[in-house]
Amino acid sequence: MMDINEKDERREPIDAVADAGRLARGLDQLLESLAHANQLDPLDVEGILALRSISHRCAERIGDAAHILEAQNEILYAEERAANQNRREG
Repeated sequence: MMDINEKDERREPIDAVADAGRLARGLDQLLESLAHANQLDPLDVEGILALRSISHRCAERIGDAAHILEAQNEILYAEERAANQNRREG
């Protein structure tokens, strides 16, 4: 059976990937704002496009990681519930 500290440790990576996803989206919004405000030199455009591409790929990977962690947690919680149910019945 997982204690409260173990449950918190399982939640921390999910929180971290959510934060990283928000960071990637924030970077994308910042880059869009700079581009629309014409505050970019023409030489910066290639770098901006590269950063946007990287931020999108990171957000996708972060989303995938979050789904995997959530699925793992659901399995662990289901196993824990089943073990608790067996203890009550036995």
